[in-house]
Amino acid sequence: MRPIITGYLDQEGLSSFEDKIKRAKALGIDYVALRHYQKTPLIELSDKEIKSILQLLKDEKVKVSYIDTNIKPFDLYDDKAFKNALDEFKYMVKFSDKFKATHLLMKLPLINDVIEEWDVLSKKLEAFIDIAMRSSKKIVLEHTESYKSNVYAYIFKKIKSKDLLMFLDPIVIMKHHESITTSYRLFRHKIGIVQAVDADEFLNPMLIGYGKTNILSAFKKLLRDRFDGFISIDNHFYSNVFKEPEVKPGFFKRIFTNEKKKKEQYKQFLSQKIFPNEETKNVTYDDILENQIKVIQVIFK
Repeated sequence: MRPIITGYLDQEGLSSFEDKIKRAKALGIDYVALRHYQKTPLIELSDKEIKSILQLLKDEKVKVSYIDTNIKPFDLYDDKAFKNALDEFKYMVKFSDKFKATHLLMKLPLINDVIEEWDVLSKKLEAFIDIAMRSSKKIVLEHTESYKSNVYAYIFKKIKSKDLLMFLDPIVIMKHHESITTSYRLFRHKIGIVQAVDADEFLNPMLIGYGKTNILSAFKKLLRDRFDGFISIDNHFYSNVFKEPEVKPGFFKRIFTNEKKKKEQYKQFLSQKIFPNEETKNVTYDDILENQIKVIQVIFK
């Protein structure tokens, strides 16, 4: 099986749900990820809103790949916070049943030292894993900037569960000055979702293969290992390149002008890379998504 290309496709939370589905259809994507609905957290949705989502997905023949539980990291030693998080997770499990989604995205609790606090942390994680296992779900740990790869590697070494997976994010790995090759080796058989992003040394978004994350190396290994999970094509091009900055008076107006000029220059660079034979064509956000999908499809053909 090939990996499934997916994503939130919501312009970093700015698009309506209807536009998100239109984008998926236009790009030929059959699976979308969920994290909110019209900027409302999923856990706060009414039955009517849930039915609206289900109906639209059914009408457009689009399925759900994974769901972000949006459960905030809790203090390991705060029993009330742990109980609240567990209750939220139970609800999100039932919520995911309605969408026939099996993968639930979560962040780790707040920890200082994974080894020293392992006894406490393991009990908390096992509680979530037990609920996931009994409901035929898989927890995917979000790769955040809070913890380096060795923290997640320690957890996977200690917890041997097929229901606990990893979200591999090349940019987070680069922020920690880590090697994606090393990180891949640590998580090789535990990767559930891969973020298909690249960035330069200043963390500006780049087209796949043009940045410094060495993501193509990871893709080659995923291909070799017959990865059949999810590949997310969400990126930061919209906020960094296409979103108009807020105009401010005085001194800040000059900053705005410079920022706008840089964005226009970068748009030209992207246009040249994506449309090398069409000098007058201006690239759009959806053009970038379409291009990145084609790159992934070529690699995993």
